[in-house]
Amino acid sequence: MSDILSYLTTEQPKQEHVQQDNFIVLVEPSPEDACSLINRHRSRFVIVLYGNLRAHYEGRAKSDLELAPRLVILKPDGALLIHEATKREPVIWQPPKATLYAQVDNGILVLKSVRTNPYEVVKIEIPSLYFLGLFKLGVTENYKVIGSEKDIVDFLVKNLDFVEPGLKLISREFETNVGSIDLLCEDKDGNLVVIEVKRGQAGPEAVHQLKRYVEHMQKTTGRNVRGILVAQDISSSAFRYLREYGFKFVRIPQKVLIGLMSTLK
Repeated sequence: MSDILSYLTTEQPKQEHVQQDNFIVLVEPSPEDACSLINRHRSRFVIVLYGNLRAHYEGRAKSDLELAPRLVILKPDGALLIHEATKREPVIWQPPKATLYAQVDNGILVLKSVRTNPYEVVKIEIPSLYFLGLFKLGVTENYKVIGSEKDIVDFLVKNLDFVEPGLKLISREFETNVGSIDLLCEDKDGNLVVIEVKRGQAGPEAVHQLKRYVEHMQKTTGRNVRGILVAQDISSSAFRYLREYGFKFVRIPQKVLIGLMSTLK
């Protein structure tokens, strides 16, 4: 990383600009030029920024990123992702339908992404912007992933004992005003059971989502409600939240997914 920064901070041609029908690339753009391009094209292009930045997230929790080189991806559907040098998942992100705008504050490019329900804000300050790319990307129609969350839910509907012996299905995709519950069940003791399914590794967001569903069902039904998270794996931070809230985790072994995928081909 230091070699890259050394190259970028030495004397290089400024405002290098390449534009084609499907992409625009700028090296070391001014904050004003970057701001203008982002606001003008954010609904049509996938935008990639590389620079020295700090970020702050506030919503259901709080987090801060100190000043360091990072990659930011902005998508036309409102999704925002901040990536660092390790791990697959972004360190801070916003889902689709968040609203983004750019501005220049005291010579610094500032991005702000706001999600209204639930209310969450990501603010990114970029004192040094080294690269800005805008790209038109395709979208695959009728995209199908074998072993998707839906496939796993289909499997669990027919094999509830895999989650816990004695479970009875009440509903799948049970709609509430806080979201759609993957599986709503009743256990052998008569408790309601909310089951949240995640493909791959479950993070803190999955646990918080499960908590919202459990609290909603407790409030609306007055019954005792349990929460179960089903996934291939779980992050250490998510597992801490899970234990704090008193929820259960059920791991889906890889061999089960392989068998599931073979039946769906």
